[in-house]
Amino acid sequence: MTTGCNVRTEKQQDITVGGPSNGDTMRICKKVFVLISLIVLCVISGKAPAGRHPVKPRQLSALSDATDAGFDKSDIDKKLAAIVSYKRGMSREPLIAAEELIRKSENRPKQRKYIELQLAELLSEATLECKSFICKQLWFIGTADSVPAIAKLLTDEETADMACYAMGQNPSPEAGKALRNALDRVGPKVQVRIINLLGDRRDAQSAKAMGKLVFGAERQVAEAAVAALGKIGGAQARKILVEVRAKGNPQLRFTATDAYLRCAEDLVAEGRSEQATAIYKELADENEAALIRSAAVKGLADVGGPDAIPLVVTALRDKDRMVRTTAMGCVRTMAGEGVTELFAAELPKVLPGERVLLIGALADRGDGAALPSITTAAESANAKVRKAALQAVGKLGNASNVEFLVQAATEGISSEEKKAAVDSLKLLRGSGVDDAIVKSMQNSQPNVRSELIEVLFERNAVGVVSPLLKEASSSDSKVRRAAFRALGRLAGEKDLPSLIKLLAGLQGVSGRSQAERAVVAVSRKISDDSKRADVVLAVLRAEGRVPVRCSLLRVLGGIANSKALETLEAASKETDPAVRDTAVRALAKWPDATAAEALLEIFQNTQNQTHRLLALRGLVRLLALPAGDRRVQKTLKMYRQAISGARGPDEKKLVLSGLANVSDPEALAMVQPFLQAEAVRAEAAMASIKIAGAIMQTHRDQAGTAMDKLLAVSRDEDLRKQAEEIVRQIKELETKTHR
Repeated sequence: MTTGCNVRTEKQQDITVGGPSNGDTMRICKKVFVLISLIVLCVISGKAPAGRHPVKPRQLSALSDATDAGFDKSDIDKKLAAIVSYKRGMSREPLIAAEELIRKSENRPKQRKYIELQLAELLSEATLECKSFICKQLWFIGTADSVPAIAKLLTDEETADMACYAMGQNPSPEAGKALRNALDRVGPKVQVRIINLLGDRRDAQSAKAMGKLVFGAERQVAEAAVAALGKIGGAQARKILVEVRAKGNPQLRFTATDAYLRCAEDLVAEGRSEQATAIYKELADENEAALIRSAAVKGLADVGGPDAIPLVVTALRDKDRMVRTTAMGCVRTMAGEGVTELFAAELPKVLPGERVLLIGALADRGDGAALPSITTAAESANAKVRKAALQAVGKLGNASNVEFLVQAATEGISSEEKKAAVDSLKLLRGSGVDDAIVKSMQNSQPNVRSELIEVLFERNAVGVVSPLLKEASSSDSKVRRAAFRALGRLAGEKDLPSLIKLLAGLQGVSGRSQAERAVVAVSRKISDDSKRADVVLAVLRAEGRVPVRCSLLRVLGGIANSKALETLEAASKETDPAVRDTAVRALAKWPDATAAEALLEIFQNTQNQTHRLLALRGLVRLLALPAGDRRVQKTLKMYRQAISGARGPDEKKLVLSGLANVSDPEALAMVQPFLQAEAVRAEAAMASIKIAGAIMQTHRDQAGTAMDKLLAVSRDEDLRKQAEEIVRQIKELETKTHR
């Protein structure tokens, strides 16, 4: 059983899904009720409110009659009478019919009013289950007219809940009066339910009665009354709560304080910030519980204003950690002139643990006014404070803080501090930051220079390509590698000739792979795929140095367009062994199936065993990729050529592993002879099983024959089980076909 009176079941909640809240609904209904009352008074008196035209009774009657056309009282009486004896377990058809009546009366005020009155009248004779049903309907359509009948249910504990529910949405003053009148005539349990409902209704007229219950009722009732006063609000409710906090039952003080806080929140919502601030200041007193002080500090911060700042600052030094943490959270959000400086001035005054949190809060404010205090904190004796300060500079700083962070990254006491400084350099925002980092980079030692190049890479500093191109020609290999890595991301198409020139000018292997990757990355930024290799090819044609030619060939392998493929095919036939080796390796790594024929040719014709194996591995890999416009017969032909040229078991195993991916009877037939060869039998069996499993739906005979051959020669238990399973499935398919 619930302690509240206005709790709705899931079904009833569906009625108002997407609609206004209880409070909004009550306020809207009050306005509607007043308007209807005004119209009725005008009809009776024949007068209209000032500024309005009189409404004639005949006109109003004609409008109502038109709206309520087809109103059949006998039908309604009959359908409602059918629900009176309803009990759990009986057919719900009468209830559904009654609900349908109510639904259809939505735009028929006379009909709905008649239904309301009839339902209210039935409450006296209905079963308990029917009363519950009626109360649910009156929650939806009830007005002042049904209140007297519902009020009779309040005094019975068995029906009090449903009565409270029925009046939960009723906006009429009569409903509030009925609830107040029932307070002295019911037991404690029902009192609590009615009190909760009056609180939810924010019934100001019940504040006095609540006050009596606070000081004169048993604890459960008194506690509910205190909580209701917090919901009701207003001067009288606040006065009672102040009295409870000062002189009431000590066991109620916390509940009263919580209600008092709610009053402050309501005052803020009503725009009465001064009164709310007074309550928050009172509750922020050091004699209050930490939880209350924390809530008061948060409330003060939300209200803002000059009175709030000193109290939040004081809370930063509170003896309780909860209050201090709350205050630091407020630092992030409080607005006002000079607020940041006031909070920043507290940094030296708080303990190191709180100082770390306060630095983080100041950083989250995003106000650079805290920077002087934070940079000073970076010199603290406490390592965690230093690290937090360095991290905060990244969020708040600008170009003027680059040198400070570079120095910290270079001279920091610990690796964690150095990393924090570097990470902050990556985060700095504002104009001139990239240029300031470049300036520091140029004036730094190689180890720092490479790290700052990495920072520019992470910052995506596309405007500093020119100085990075200079760094790519550095004599320091670490700087050189870092520069090429950054240029791969930051350089554009216009920088490609300069990058290739740097690649061609490299001595030795240090940094060469990074340079090659950079050229590939920038070449791929060219939107027209057919032109991506053009600049590289132009340089390659004029280049005679073998190491440089090999680099450019590797770059073409990375670009991997049709022009690059044609060039690499030609290079694989050159006389220079280094050039030929580079071309073969590039083709073996080709990303799509277009290089398959070139690799097959190398496999068939080369005398170099390494190249032969590289070509075969590449070929098998590419044949397993999507074939594009290559037909399966062409794929099978290439496999046939490869397997006929395979010299030893290793090469044959490689081809068989590729053939296993071709779901075609010819592939299965190609594999079968190898079941007789002990050295490759296992690989041939696995390929047979895979192909047979893929084609058995469409080629049962071939698949079955292949499995029979496998079972005749294989002694591997696992392979035999797989083959037997395929045979079983084929037999099932044949049985289904015959049926």
